[in-house]
Amino acid sequence: MPPTLKLTTNTFGRLRAPMMFGWIFTGHQLGASLVAYVAGLIRTNTGSYDTAFIMSGILCMIAAVMVLFVGRTAAAPAVAVPA
Repeated sequence: MPPTLKLTTNTFGRLRAPMMFGWIFTGHQLGASLVAYVAGLIRTNTGSYDTAFIMSGILCMIAAVMVLFVGRTAAAPAVAVPA
């Protein structure tokens, strides 16, 4: 998780990073639970995990292609908040 936290801090700044990291983590956990549930439904309905594995592989390939288009931007400067 430290690389994700570092990327979040670089992208959103030190003030917003904790909240954004919480949302990223929550989204990751909700997505993981949903995919596990759907894979179980597929297994129940078809008797095999083959369809779930194929769908997972296709989604991974799509994600890999999408990563190629992610732009790199300079980190936003930290804003000082008066005490």
